[in-house]
Formats: sequence, structure tokens, C-alpha cells
Amino acid sequence: MEALTQCWYTRMHRPERARHRESDGSVTSTCRYCRRPLVSWDRVNWSLSNGLDVSHLAEITSGRTLTLIDTLDDLIIRRFPVRHLGSEAEVDALKQELRAEYALDEPGSTLVLRDSAQPRGRRRAKAPPDLPPGITPNVTDLPSDPA
Repeated sequence: MEALTQCWYTRMHRPERARHRESDGSVTSTCRYCRRPLVSWDRVNWSLSNGLDVSHLAEITSGRTLTLIDTLDDLIIRRFPVRHLGSEAEVDALKQELRAEYALDEPGSTLVLRDSAQPRGRRRAKAPPDLPPGITPNVTDLPSDPA
């Protein structure tokens, strides 16, 4: 008899270290606990890849949405479309309004607000161009270190 895996209890699959980029922009891997195939479009939220992913289908067909999810019961509570908002500042204001309305910042809250847009991560600074031998950069041109 097989033992139940951690993802069966937590309902959260964790990918193995080996991941593969697919032609449709998704990333695939295998769950490190149950060894089932996984798929992710944002490298944060992983779901089983055998079957229809209704959340991803809704994002593709209806545009960008904010999704309120109950992580304890693994249920989608509500989707909020944001295509009618004109700027990123308005989307951020709506996020703050929803966080207050649904008490997302309260201790013990199991609700999470997810944005279907690509994550706005920090970009790496570009490396300075290679200088010919014997030439050093001007110290005044380099950014100062606040530390």
C-alpha cells in the first residue's frame, strides 16, 4: 500500500528542479512528491497538466483578471476583470481596495489575490560594456554605493 504524498494533504504541488520551457510559453515539470506532470505559466502557480486548466482558459479568453482564491479549500471565490482600467495605477488601487474589502492582510486569512498578468519582477542591471585593455572607467560615472 502506498503512503499519501504531501501534495495530497496540502493541495500544493511543488516542481522538481528540472523544468522545461514549452513553445506555448508554459513551463513543465514533475511534482516532487506525487511524480505527476505539472504545468505553470508564471513559474509560481503550478497545476496538474493532465486535464483542462479552467483558470488558464479563463485568462486567455477574457483578458487580464484579478482572482480571489481560498487556498485552504482550493476554490476560486471570484474573478475581477481589469481590462476596463486604463493604467497600472488604477489596477494597483483596485488591488488595495480588494485587499481591504476581503481582509486579505488579516492574520489567519486563507484568501489570496492573484493577478493574471506577467509578474513585474526586478530586471537585472546590464553589465557594463567591455573596455579595451588599459582603459579604466571614470569613477564619477559609476553609481555610488549607499552602504
